[in-house]
Amino acid sequence: MTAPVLLSTGRTHTSIAARAVLTAYGVDMATLLDRHANGDWGEITLDDEQENGLSLVCGGPIVSQFKLSGLDSIRIVTDTFRKTTRINLATEPSCSAGHASHSFGGEALAA
Repeated sequence: MTAPVLLSTGRTHTSIAARAVLTAYGVDMATLLDRHANGDWGEITLDDEQENGLSLVCGGPIVSQFKLSGLDSIRIVTDTFRKTTRINLATEPSCSAGHASHSFGGEALAA
């Protein structure tokens, strides 16, 4: 029996850099997104883990980070309203700040 999905991820947007790194390492993006949606948030801080738990109950962005190989990590952020999920390299500017900065409010995201 499959566990129910913990959160809806909405429309997914992936940066070109993240897509290239995932391809280079042979990592399936759908697998990481599935882990994110089911509450496996990878290698995040205890603070981010607590924020995610609170965000599930009260609303707020959900953040995951998955280390690939070497220095490369993928960060996945689902917005507060569960309409958009962004997949980036953890080192990309839009993902390098702390958990609270990940609300994608009115930001236009390209597919």
